[in-house]
Amino acid sequence: MFYIKKTASTGRYEINLFGLKMKFRINGSKDEIYKEKIDNLLYELSDPRTLQSVKLPKILNAWDSLYTIASTNKSVARLGDGEFKLIMGENISFQKFDPELSERLKNILRNQNENILIGITDIFGYCPNDYLRRVMCSCRETLYKYIDFNKSYIDTNVSRQLDFTSHEQGKDYYNKMKSIWSEKDIVIVEGAGSRLGVGNDLLNEAKSVKRIICPIKDAFSKYKEILAECLKQDKNSLFVMALGPTATVLAEDLSNNGYRALDMGHLDTAYEAFLRNSNKFVHIEGKIVFNEERHNNLLKPCTDENYNKQIVANFN
Repeated sequence: MFYIKKTASTGRYEINLFGLKMKFRINGSKDEIYKEKIDNLLYELSDPRTLQSVKLPKILNAWDSLYTIASTNKSVARLGDGEFKLIMGENISFQKFDPELSERLKNILRNQNENILIGITDIFGYCPNDYLRRVMCSCRETLYKYIDFNKSYIDTNVSRQLDFTSHEQGKDYYNKMKSIWSEKDIVIVEGAGSRLGVGNDLLNEAKSVKRIICPIKDAFSKYKEILAECLKQDKNSLFVMALGPTATVLAEDLSNNGYRALDMGHLDTAYEAFLRNSNKFVHIEGKIVFNEERHNNLLKPCTDENYNKQIVANFN
């Protein structure tokens, strides 16, 4: 479906392109010229000559990404809008720009190691909101220098799925996710306050759980210490990590050292939302959700005895 209409009272235009809605205002005598250009946009975009010039990376959908992770012994490193901003030299809310981190993220985008799956956010074509459109407009040209258009990436959002057609479908999805660490000795590398699996059954099928606690903010500043602690762990351990862009880099280094490491990001908060039948992230008492309670003084100590016993190192 495609239409363009102008609201007389506001002078704003609304475009609907196959459900993608955009509103804007054009001022001046050239309104009708712009309208004609926009009105013809759908047809120009559909022209094979136009399509031939458009490059999009190959990205598996979330389900195929999950099954690929579950059916192989490969590590996972993911890049999303936050990592894209760091590549562009910007700060993000919980990690300041670091030149070394930025270069590492660029190199991970073009990583050719078959033992690691690289995830990127599927926003290079359709974008679900204006924020992500702005991100892509600012960084597409740079990212295209590092993306390999001949390889298949997994979906970065494989670990934060909320849109299911039914609760049963969501249950199947997270059961498949939990099967990845079933009967395995796992090491959680997370920011203080993430508390992955605390208060829910996400890790119940694991054989054992250890935790390496990292800074809530600017974790990459302690990267050498975090990596050194990880390398002390048994080679049969499975690493499950929730540490922003630091986890992206850590997954690559651990994979290169013979470990399997999964950068899973906001998996716990997505699972908590699913358990509450919510299609958006919700506040979880005692946990940090996205930008909530980013500072230590706002985070209450965890009283869960099992959680505290699982901690083998704390860099926070």
